[in-house]
Amino acid sequence: MTRRAVVTGAFSYTGAAVAAELVSRGFRVHALTNRRAPASTSITASPLAFEPGPLRRELAGADLLVNTYWVRLPHAGQSFETAVARSRILFEATVAAGVGRLVHVSVANADRGRDLGYYRGKAELEECVRALPIPHAIVKPTLVVRPNDVLTSNIAWLLRRFPFFPVPAARARLQPVTLGETARLVADASEVSGNVELDAAGPDVVTFREYVGLVERACGVRRLLVPAPARLALAGLAAIQPFLGDVVLTREELVGLERELLLSRQPARGSQSVGNWLTAHGGGLGRRYVNDRRRHFGDRASEPILDPGQPIWH
Repeated sequence: MTRRAVVTGAFSYTGAAVAAELVSRGFRVHALTNRRAPASTSITASPLAFEPGPLRRELAGADLLVNTYWVRLPHAGQSFETAVARSRILFEATVAAGVGRLVHVSVANADRGRDLGYYRGKAELEECVRALPIPHAIVKPTLVVRPNDVLTSNIAWLLRRFPFFPVPAARARLQPVTLGETARLVADASEVSGNVELDAAGPDVVTFREYVGLVERACGVRRLLVPAPARLALAGLAAIQPFLGDVVLTREELVGLERELLLSRQPARGSQSVGNWLTAHGGGLGRRYVNDRRRHFGDRASEPILDPGQPIWH
């Protein structure tokens, strides 16, 4: 019998990769999303409305819910607090609809960053998932590297356009993981029994200075990489952000980097080298600026970001 999976955000980033992986494993996938479906996809979709009744109807008969919903930037009435409240409604509807299993995508080291709004909200939702009366898994990625992502793509964009690059938190370590491997780990967690928690992290541990260097080489450019205090780096970004109409990097994201919250404390479960991935995809990195605010709140908010039928992230 074909298993039915519901995936939030299946036409965005992580959700798209997870949806494609689940389809490859024989699941019939239904998306809860406010983005229009790509023309080539066979995945059905309904609007993601955080109302108990509609959610229960969409989730009825599902064997699995994979939740990737979250917000990166508080904006236009959305905040980390509203994201937590909406996720709680989704979880309650999941239980009420009799869904067999929940896999929740969180972030590595959420409990270590509780004084930061992004991490505090993630930690609260992890606690909520653990308290649910249904089998569940919590998958916690470090830094997910993917086509047209925010951090890596915009580092490349800056490197292509400026002769030097101020590097804050130059010695802080991080442990990136590719989108394809993140999707594989989420799908694996969907098919096991019982409650599990795991980090999604790749095999490479690098400093942020080394990571910027990897992106630099992948783009085929040579730039002066200058270690810089966090305050100076944020000030430099603040100077160009009005022209971009976006927030390139938040203070909390930089603090998380400084504290090495992008570094897993578990054995690496990913095997794909991010350095090799960057080399393979470097020609396309940073060709255009990835405007995250426009993508989520502006005129592109209803457009698909990735097509589950076109797995270009591998």
